Amino acid sequence: MRIIVADDHPLYREAVKLRLERLLPDSQVIEVGSLEELLKQAQAVPRVPTDLVLLDLYMPGMESGPGVSAVMQALPDSAVALMSGAASAQDVRQAIGAGARGFLPKTMASELFAMAISMILAGGTYLPAEMAQSAGTGLAEFRSGGAGDFAEALSPRERQVLVRLSSGASNKEIGRDLNLAEVTVKLHVRQILRKIKARNRSEAASMATRAGLI
Repeated sequence: MRIIVADDHPLYREAVKLRLERLLPDSQVIEVGSLEELLKQAQAVPRVPTDLVLLDLYMPGMESGPGVSAVMQALPDSAVALMSGAASAQDVRQAIGAGARGFLPKTMASELFAMAISMILAGGTYLPAEMAQSAGTGLAEFRSGGAGDFAEALSPRERQVLVRLSSGASNKEIGRDLNLAEVTVKLHVRQILRKIKARNRSEAASMATRAGLI
């Protein structure tokens, strides 16, 4: 597996590289410090597939949507995810609209980072719960082709829990967001996994993504 970490802060790049190498021991992680370097790297090895690109939203050369579009054109078969210490909902919407597969805050915990990477590599999209809400993600955005199965199988509250679960929220965060006790959230999650026949939260999130939930 080949991964490119594109960020203009060397210490952060190194930390992400080490984390990825622990998470994916067989991966080759390449570091670049600007959009220009990233595009040169893509041109230098055009026949070598890149599985994942972690892209600093505000590094030199980036302009959210246009920058992501340039990366997508250079590496059309790669999953591209954004990284930033902070980002506006508008910037994230533009980048997701251009083809990015998620937004990873630089402050996220290592366990959540691992889950987000696994979700993206499995074909899903990752957004933090608060970003998903501010970006307008919700059940109203279910697209045709698969969403109906979820709508019929789950109760309205279970759908709300699944939306937030798919965005990477913990049970505690979901409970706070929906004004539910954490034990109640756990029961909802258990019911969701049973009803949609998912083995775990990551698989449920991936299924929800394929159905158009995110």
